[in-house]
Amino acid sequence: MPEFQIIRCARVIWVLGLLLMAGCASQAIGPVKQNISQAETMISRAVQSGAEEYAPLELKLAEEKLQEARAALEAEETDVASQKAEEAMMKAKLAEARARTEKARTRVRDEQKDVELLRNESGRTRSE
Repeated sequence: MPEFQIIRCARVIWVLGLLLMAGCASQAIGPVKQNISQAETMISRAVQSGAEEYAPLELKLAEEKLQEARAALEAEETDVASQKAEEAMMKAKLAEARARTEKARTRVRDEQKDVELLRNESGRTRSE
């Protein structure tokens, strides 16, 4: 086999290898982008449930992890981006749960105050 054919064959193999690596990289980015999108959705749900008021720390941590995931994706560090997106999702879930819990506690306290007020008023009415 002449030398120029060996060089041509090596170049073709090299190009095919590059194409294969690029294809694998783009496949790895897809799930990471999906995780980031899910984290964004979960953070939005946490905000809607009142996390800004009732769980600001947890919400802030979720947003920070999301930013870290985006930065890692930009740097093509897909493993780090995926991990940070997962952490953002977990922090967002925690923020949502804490917000819902605190809102429920507030409602219970308000109801207890109302019941106590009614008791006091009914006690006054009976004594008169």
